[in-house]
Amino acid sequence: MGVLDLLPHCVSGVYFLYHSDFEKWSFGKLSALREATLALEGGYQHYYMGYYIHSCAKMRYKGEYRPQYVLDPESLTWDPLEGELRALLDKKNYVSLSRERRLKGASQGTGDDAVESPQDDTESGSYSDFPYPTAKEASDAVSDGVSLFDLNIPGVMTEDEIEQHPLGEQRISGRNQIFVAEDLMAWEVGDIRDRSFKGITAEVVAGRPIKNLPDTITVQADGVASQIHQKIADASKFSIHRLRVTKGSDGSPISNANEATVHDTGLRNKSAIDVKDLGPQISWRTVFIVEYLGPILIHPLVYYGRSLIYGSSEAPSELQKITMIMCVLHFLKREYETFFVHRFSIATMRASNIIKNSAHYWILSGINLAYWAYAPWAPTAGKSVPLITYAGIALFAVGEVLNLYTHIVLKNLRRPGTTERGIPRGIGFSLVTCPNYFFEIMAWIGVLLVSRSLSTVLFLVVAGAQMAAWGKKKERRYRKEFGDKYKKKRFAVFPGLV
Repeated sequence: MGVLDLLPHCVSGVYFLYHSDFEKWSFGKLSALREATLALEGGYQHYYMGYYIHSCAKMRYKGEYRPQYVLDPESLTWDPLEGELRALLDKKNYVSLSRERRLKGASQGTGDDAVESPQDDTESGSYSDFPYPTAKEASDAVSDGVSLFDLNIPGVMTEDEIEQHPLGEQRISGRNQIFVAEDLMAWEVGDIRDRSFKGITAEVVAGRPIKNLPDTITVQADGVASQIHQKIADASKFSIHRLRVTKGSDGSPISNANEATVHDTGLRNKSAIDVKDLGPQISWRTVFIVEYLGPILIHPLVYYGRSLIYGSSEAPSELQKITMIMCVLHFLKREYETFFVHRFSIATMRASNIIKNSAHYWILSGINLAYWAYAPWAPTAGKSVPLITYAGIALFAVGEVLNLYTHIVLKNLRRPGTTERGIPRGIGFSLVTCPNYFFEIMAWIGVLLVSRSLSTVLFLVVAGAQMAAWGKKKERRYRKEFGDKYKKKRFAVFPGLV
């Protein structure tokens, strides 16, 4: 008895059953020939013989038919079952021809078209490729001394994530006592990538399982994908923002947004997912509020506390007053945008990062600018050059208004409660990828013309370099996400320069 699927372009052999008494007649081969004939007579483009397991004798007969193609499990391309591929299958339980070629090309530096010789028994030394073909390869890698952080194992914290983790605060039990890891002498001499005490602690923390993580969850295919996060969060008692959920098949993230259904994610019945604990989180909105609050407080404190800070009783100059007002207005606008304009595609970040993120604003644009701009010996303490001062004020005003305008344009691309993206259009968007950065730089050039301070130059250089990196990254994302619909930009932030 044979069971076939007749698809629009393909005859697919599902089952063929016969009594074992007739095994010597090889009815399976006869069935295959008849099904291939049916495909030819019916005008079908392909005949699909089902799964092929090279090491299984009962399935290996499928490879005797020519031409025969096997689906690459990673690139989803069809490769001829002959020569190179057949030789690799003779040696390995798992083979992805695209992977073999990619790794071989990377190891030899010969590009993507490099092909591994079937007679070459050497294995690539790279363990950075994802996903791993077999558990044995991963085990061999660890035995060879490869760090856990080079394996890209789903559900395990990355090296960057573990470096941001308060690793030294881990409590270690020994000799009936509890120690704090960083208080031990062995802590300072180790590294998270070696087999030291610190390295072992890092790997244990990175791979530490989530308590109360359910083995399975049940969701409806037409339900929103966010219910996956919610069910895991309810069971584990973690915030949904603390969990990173990825597909076990390819490591791609599963959205926590409401606009995608479970079916849209590619998950099906009995699909595997991986869950990672991202650590304590804090909302991006809170981070922005704290970041911008620093300069808002620091500039007036230094300005009005000149007598205590510099030991001078001189009154601030007109330029110093204007500089203080401009700086405070800039960050008040930022706070306004945080509350009423910005819509965040990612709700949270690791809580410990707030110190690093805030340092840029509190130190560079706060203490750095304020201390040098309001000093009795600062250039701003001298006389104003009206033309330069007015030009600076004008640049600042235009830059701030247009920066706010671009942020409103970007806001309107995304509906409330969604993470959808669109192609921005409007003033400046035809010139550069991120006119919001361009107009912000324009505003700070205005501050520079008024303050005439090297501290402002320092802040501009650091901030400009960071915005340039963000702008180039966004240009690449736009090109990848929107393809031909997006008009490529030559410059990301500053026309003619970056």
